[in-house]
Amino acid sequence: MKPFAYLNNWHIEQPATRFDRAIRDSGLPLVEFRTNFGEFPNSTDFSGVFVGASVAGAYDQEEWVAQAHDSVRQLAHAQVPMLGLCFGSQLLASALMGRDQVFKRGSRNTGYSEVEFTDAAKGDPLTKDFPKRVRTFHWHGDEIKADHPDMLILARNGDCGNQIWKWKHGPVWGIQPHPEMDRTQICQFLEKNRDWFLSEGKDVDALIENAEENEQLGVIFERFMKLVRENQA
Repeated sequence: MKPFAYLNNWHIEQPATRFDRAIRDSGLPLVEFRTNFGEFPNSTDFSGVFVGASVAGAYDQEEWVAQAHDSVRQLAHAQVPMLGLCFGSQLLASALMGRDQVFKRGSRNTGYSEVEFTDAAKGDPLTKDFPKRVRTFHWHGDEIKADHPDMLILARNGDCGNQIWKWKHGPVWGIQPHPEMDRTQICQFLEKNRDWFLSEGKDVDALIENAEENEQLGVIFERFMKLVRENQA
């Protein structure tokens, strides 16, 4: 059984999430790569890959970001199923469709709002059978353009035209919001990174007090792991 790869792009340890539970429940062996410390896959022999979030930007000039671009590009061209979250989604878009695809927003989106699924979502294994709109947690200061011909937009809203997308040439998806955390995990994440949120002028106590269950989109991780397991059959 091929192992599953987790490209962990955090600079510090973060609280466990729904993704960690989905990995555990999948029964697949896990190999974790701490990309900030120069750890990257040296092959494409994986059942699937999760490309995680980060405080970095896909446009940053740090060496590890450049290496991450090369790594996910090789994995994508080998048709390894991949799911990118937030920075991970931006990294995949930048690596596969060009560095000009990711841009810094005028303001950081932090809080809860609905995303709306497109007609294309109805036929996708990760996004089919959802209601037209679902509410989820957002935390991002960068955004991916929504007009590249190699990209299929699966969900969007008025604040961001590219919330969930799929690469047209292989099993690669990107998710901009943060359905990986339930209410407790969101509160843990906010507390763990309190100083960072405060530096951006956010009211951390208010965000914790008003945290929501954030359940509606969470199943997308189980769907991705189901696809990965079926690919192994």
